[in-house]
This record gives sequence, C-alpha cells and structure tokens, in this order.
Amino acid sequence: MSRDLLRFLGGFTGRLGVLALLIVAQSSLSVLPILVGQRLIDEGVMAGDPGRVWGFGLAFAGAAALHAVLVFAERGFAVRLGEDMVLRLRLDLYTHLQRQSLGFFTAARAGAIVSRLHGDVTGVQRVVSSTIPAVVGAVVSLIVAGVALLAMEPRLALALGVVMPVVYGATTWVSRRLKSVSRRYLSANADLDSKVAERFSVVGAETASLYVHPDRDRDVFRHNVVTIRNLVVRQALLGAGLSAFLTLAIGMAGAGAYVFSGLWVISGTVSFGMMVAMVALLARLYNPIVTLAGVKVDLVTGLVSFGRVREILDFAPRICDAPDALELPRTGGACVEFSKVSFEYPASMDLVVPSLAGELAAMEAPRGPVLGDFSLTIEPGMTVGLVGPSGSGKSTLARLLVRSWDVGSGRILIDGVDLRKIRLASLRNSVGVVTQTPFLFNGTIRANLLMAAPEADQEHLIEACRAAQIWGMIEAAPDGLDTMVGDGGMQVSGGERQRLAIARLLLTDPRIVILDEATSHLDNATEQAVQRALTPFMKGRTCLVIAHRLATVRDAQLIVVMHEGRVVEQGSHAHLDGMGGFYARLSRTHKETA
Repeated sequence: MSRDLLRFLGGFTGRLGVLALLIVAQSSLSVLPILVGQRLIDEGVMAGDPGRVWGFGLAFAGAAALHAVLVFAERGFAVRLGEDMVLRLRLDLYTHLQRQSLGFFTAARAGAIVSRLHGDVTGVQRVVSSTIPAVVGAVVSLIVAGVALLAMEPRLALALGVVMPVVYGATTWVSRRLKSVSRRYLSANADLDSKVAERFSVVGAETASLYVHPDRDRDVFRHNVVTIRNLVVRQALLGAGLSAFLTLAIGMAGAGAYVFSGLWVISGTVSFGMMVAMVALLARLYNPIVTLAGVKVDLVTGLVSFGRVREILDFAPRICDAPDALELPRTGGACVEFSKVSFEYPASMDLVVPSLAGELAAMEAPRGPVLGDFSLTIEPGMTVGLVGPSGSGKSTLARLLVRSWDVGSGRILIDGVDLRKIRLASLRNSVGVVTQTPFLFNGTIRANLLMAAPEADQEHLIEACRAAQIWGMIEAAPDGLDTMVGDGGMQVSGGERQRLAIARLLLTDPRIVILDEATSHLDNATEQAVQRALTPFMKGRTCLVIAHRLATVRDAQLIVVMHEGRVVEQGSHAHLDGMGGFYARLSRTHKETA
C-alpha cells in the first residue's frame, strides 16, 4: 500500500480503528459455530445425549446470529466510512483544481480531469469501503482459522502451511502484471472520456458534422473501445488465472486433508466431530485465500487510481499568492503600468501533469515570443484602446493583467504594486473582463448573472440587462430571467452571449475594466447603444478596450497600436490617422472592407 494512501487514511484513524475492531470481531466469531458444531457432534450426537444436542444447537444458532449482526455492522460502517473518505478526497481534488492556473486547463484534456475527479475517486471508494475490509477480514479469518486448526491437529496445519509460500508467490507475480495493465486501462479510459466530451460538445459535434467522415470517426472510437476491452479482458484473465491456480492448490491440499483426517478417525486418534470441524476450518482457510485473490484486481486498480488522484494533488499551482501578498483598494480608478514586459506561452508539458496533457503534448514545438519589451502606462480613470492585427499580443496583455499567466520578464504594476505581490482574489475582484467569446454556464440567465453579484436583487438584474441591451430578448422569453442558456450558452446567439456578459460585468464594481472584442458580434446600432450605456459605468474606472473595429476605440483617450508584440504607434484617433502610418493603413483597410 502506497505511503500517500496511508497518510490519507491517517486522517480517519479513530474510525478506522472502530472498523478494524468490527472486522476482527466478526471474522473471529465466524469460527465459533464450527467449534460449537464439533462439540455438538462429539458430546451430543455421538454420546447419544439429546439435551446436549439441543444446548449446542441453540449455542450454534446464537453464535450465527451474533456473527450476522457483526457482519451487518461492519459492512454498514465500512460503506459510510468509505463514502466520507471519497467526499474528502473529491473536495480536496476539486479545491486543488480551483487553485490551478489557466495554463493548467489549456494544457489538460477536460475529459481526463473528469476521469480523475469521478472514475479514479470512485476506484478509491471501492478500495476503502469494500476491498480493504475484505482483505483485512480475510487475513484475520486466515489467522483465526489457522490457529484453531493448529490447536486441533498440528500435523494437518503444518502440512497446509506448505501451500502458503506457493500462494504468496503466485499472487506477487500476478500483482506486478495487474499494476501495469491497470495503469494502461485507466489511461485509455481517460483518453476515451476526453475524446467523447470533446466530440459531443456543441462545437465539436458541429465541426465533426462538417469536416469529419462518419466512418473514420467511428473507426477511431472503435479502436479506443477495443483497446479498453482488451485491457479489461487482460485484467479479468489474470484474476481468473490466479483464482484457478489457488483453487487447484487449495483443492489438492483439501484432498490430502480429507484423506489424512479420515485415516485418523479410522485409527481412533481423531474424533468424528473433530474431523468435521477440521474440514470446516479448511473451508474457512480456503474462502479467505480465494477472496484475497479475487480482490487483487480491485486492490491494484484502486491503488493506481489513488496514485493518479495524488498526482494532481501533488502538482503545485504555477500561479499562487506570495506569502506577503497585499489587498488592493476597492474604489477609484487604478494606475496600470506594463514595464518592459516579455512573454511566451510555455509548452504544455510544463503546465500540467503529463498524463493529463496526453501523448501529443510531448511532441509540441516551442511557440516563440508573443510580447517583447512591451511598456505602457494607463493613468487612473483613463480609457485606452488597443488595436493591431491578429496575433499581435492584445488578448495576451489582458490575460497577463488578470494574472492568468505570469510575465516572462519585466513587471506589471497596479498602483505601483507588482501583480505578483497582490492577492489573486483581490486582483480578480478589481478587474472586470468581457471577452470576444464569453462563456455561460449551463443554467438560467439569472444564475449566470448572480455568479458575478450573488446579492443582486431583481431590480438590479433588470437594470444591468437593460443597459446591456439584452432585456428585450429576456422579457420576450416565456421564462424571462429563468430562461436556460444551454451548455456553454449555446442556446443563445453570440451577440446575446456578449450582451449577457456585459450585463454580468455591470453588476460588479471593478476598478479596472477590460473589454476584449466585447462587442464584436453586435451590429453597429446595438454596439453604439451598448457603448452609450457603458459610458457612465466606465467613468472614473481604468479601461482597456481591445478591438479590431477601429470605430470601437475611436473615442478612447489613448489608442495604442501593436504589431508582433510591440507598440508601434500611440496617440489619439485623429493624430494616428493623420500620421499615415500603421494605424492609418488599418483605418483604410477597414473603410475599404466596410
């Protein structure tokens, strides 16, 4: 058993002690009816004493009833304890995933994470609630039955003891192979979960219907499930082979026990009742050994599952609070300074547990720098427009400002404080963001809005939706604010998602506002109405507006033109348009394509 699992179980020491006592009690008591049965035969039946037959019969029934009560208590306690452990493990894993950086989730496959959170944790639950109690119970039964058999007839017990090294050798050999197969099975299962989740998401299903040939798609899926089938069969065959070998070994030992005990009865050295008891004890030895062989697959798979969960829990978040991190003030505009910032996206294998990234991530080529020596100061309450061709680093700047990533070199400061010295929760409460493709969780419009402002009442929700020019759609819907938006918000249009995201922003009180192509899916009239509604909200706040449409940033106090991760021009719209440079060329291109 792994040290990590032992450390985890250490948090439940008291309850594990109670469970151990219940297991020992019920396993020990399982031998009592056999011993009572021996006396019933020898002292009652063979002696022709009906009174003793009745007396020992009642004692036998009482022992069996008490054993049944203890079995029920042990199984019920084990299940409850196992579920409590799984609850703790699942919460620990979920909380740890919450603390991971954006890079972790860009590199990890979503299905692989779900597989760890559900499938692997369930595997641990089986080990804790059923496999470990079965193993402990089997070991205790072996010891108790072995000691009882040794006390009755040492020659028979010692002869059977010869079988145990053979049993141990066989189980050890199978365990090594099971561990390898279990790892491959769990990895293949996670791959399948990830591919299915991706394939049957709304976007995945639409893309597949347009570009992927159904037969090839089905062949890829078939290959994955056949791989899993083969691994499951391999597991089952290893377990079945071990069980068959143990059955043969113990069967041979049992045949010898019957022969020798029968001869001893004939010679008068052993009573008939003792022979029956020895045969019953032999069965008590047989059952635990078969149990130990049978749970080997579950035990090894569960331990591998725990190792996969532990792998994530041991992966430290790449972005976290410094020990001396500060809180930001909650009111007023903020001064934002980018000082000689350079950045390139790390390779996937540096961001996540390798097994979550998949095999292709190991072959990923370096992506090269995105920002180089970028400097910009945004004064409190100032609105700055950021324009430039795709891939120039505009959205990357927005992500760096909310510390989804850390800069490679240079610094980003808010009110003179390095982002890395600010508590993450405080930073993200101070910055409001609307992106080009905002995400809505599967649920109602109301639930998605209340995520930003849990205390907001109906009046505030309606006010924000009116300002975002989305209330008309909501009011016309039969369920109003309780309208479902679907997985990822796919039951509403792209423009409606953007307006709902803007309404969500309006419900917050950020000092810094980032609008990253926030109105790109809106028509000109709706965009202008939204911008008019945003104007009073943005007043006094530090705003960074990223846009391809130059009209979106025309009224910004400062427009910064980016190209290949650097500032190439900056100034007002009129100044830049009159320079005849990069911005002017962008402006002409937009006019020609309008």
